[in-house]
Amino acid sequence: ELEHAFKFNDAVLRHLAIKMKKPVTTPSPMMKEEKAKSLTPAPAVEEKPVEQPAAATSE
Repeated sequence: ELEHAFKFNDAVLRHLAIKMKKPVTTPSPMMKEEKAKSLTPAPAVEEKPVEQPAAATSE
């Protein structure tokens, strides 16, 4: 019964899941992809000419 009632503490599980022998100093694959996206220039957006307001007609 005690085995079924035992619950893991989230903080303990998190600590056990990320414990490593040495610190990881290289960028993650997600950050590499993010950096590559920011370094590539964004495609040029075609600008539409701004319409000039019609001249006021005096009636």
